[in-house]
Amino acid sequence: MTAFEELVAGMARGRAWPLTGDSDKVRALLDRVYDERCHRAKHHKDAYQLRVNLQKKDDAASYAGWITSDNPTSGPYQGTSLVWFPGEGGSVAVLVIGTDGFGADAHILGRPGHRRRLKALSRLHGGKTWVKPDLLDITAEVPASVADGWPEIAAARKSYARVIYAATPVRTPADGERVADLLNLFFDEHKTPLTGAAAEQWNVRTHRIASAIFPAKTEDDVLALLRERRFVVLEGPPGTGKTRMAWRIAERIGASTRIQFHPARTYEDFVVGLFPKPVGTGLAFEVRPGDLLRANRAAEGREHVLVIDEINRADLGRVLGESIVLFEPGEADRAVHLPHAPDGFPETLRLYPTLHVLATRNTADRSIARMDVAIRRRFAFVDVWPQLDVVAQEGVDFAQALFTDTVHTFAEYADDDTLRLVPGHAYFLDPRPDLGPSERASRVARRLEFELLPLLRDYLDERMCGSASDAVAGLADCVESRLRERG
Repeated sequence: MTAFEELVAGMARGRAWPLTGDSDKVRALLDRVYDERCHRAKHHKDAYQLRVNLQKKDDAASYAGWITSDNPTSGPYQGTSLVWFPGEGGSVAVLVIGTDGFGADAHILGRPGHRRRLKALSRLHGGKTWVKPDLLDITAEVPASVADGWPEIAAARKSYARVIYAATPVRTPADGERVADLLNLFFDEHKTPLTGAAAEQWNVRTHRIASAIFPAKTEDDVLALLRERRFVVLEGPPGTGKTRMAWRIAERIGASTRIQFHPARTYEDFVVGLFPKPVGTGLAFEVRPGDLLRANRAAEGREHVLVIDEINRADLGRVLGESIVLFEPGEADRAVHLPHAPDGFPETLRLYPTLHVLATRNTADRSIARMDVAIRRRFAFVDVWPQLDVVAQEGVDFAQALFTDTVHTFAEYADDDTLRLVPGHAYFLDPRPDLGPSERASRVARRLEFELLPLLRDYLDERMCGSASDAVAGLADCVESRLRERG
């Protein structure tokens, strides 16, 4: 049994292990766990101290774990720590802020990436790890609805409920994976290298965390949703393949109408309109069906998909008009009266159940107003994020390294709005994969120079990156430097 497995087995026993008087044994075990998992260089190990405070009385909080060494050896401390509270029937492993304040760890707690990685771990843990919505909020307590599902640690909750910001219950040795994730994250955030099996485990976990931050939706997923929900929007940053996915799904359905919205798109273009037509020496008006009417007619008796690229670039309220009430997936009998009926079309418009609408939306376009609630609720929205594997598959090493840096920069430093600006994988790929490795690498380098760099500079010039501006500026400099090195 490894030292870590011994620790988790003891944690699962709760207050039955350890009892008062075992402090030295617990301290020795924690020391072994560190040596087993982390770099033993003196400056790394000296960055931490072990806190073991075991109480015999039920009304006193017991805990043990790691805190940073820039704190006193007893009493209140500052910064973050990884400890566990032994309770009845198990323990609760927590990341917690010292009751004396944030200390030197304020930069960790305030960085979006720390919360984001914890949230990703919570998803990987099936929700068994709780994460506070705002890590810097030391006024809100752990919700009773959460803590009531933990082993009983009443005294610890009374003393520390406001400063616990992530926690997972430990009842069996099988819960060790969740404990390992929190422990590895704690050391990783404090720049302590992991070694051996722990390092390998964390490398795999880091990739899964990134995949949880940027979850991938397959074409099969979207196609199934489209057939179930009928009206779907693919939304995401530039370069994530939204349009390509929409077209491929349309090809799988077999019949489609493809259009693009823009500021000049009108109700007359999309639904129905009057257009002047020369007749003899004068003008007459011709009633023309719009894209929606034509796509709907094509859906009579068979599946048909209307693909709308850049749906948010038009004034949707004006373009859709009264037809918006038809976008209800479960109500095929809804109908609207058209102001004008083109030849061969009825005056009443109903959408066939076989008509699907698949749209795309660029979340980086801040010049476009958000969709209003009435329109938004009629569509299902699918986030399309950068795909972490496709750049690696192309085999251009410098592109893969810069893509990793790009994704990491936005994931770690961008707030939730800025995260939706992260450049997608398309910027790091050559659209002509049939070329040789050398020519492909040169073409990718030109894409990075003339497409990615201008995009990052635009973000910065337009002040779109908020608190991540310095990190994005550093990323742009890194890309430019790497391209300069290539010549």
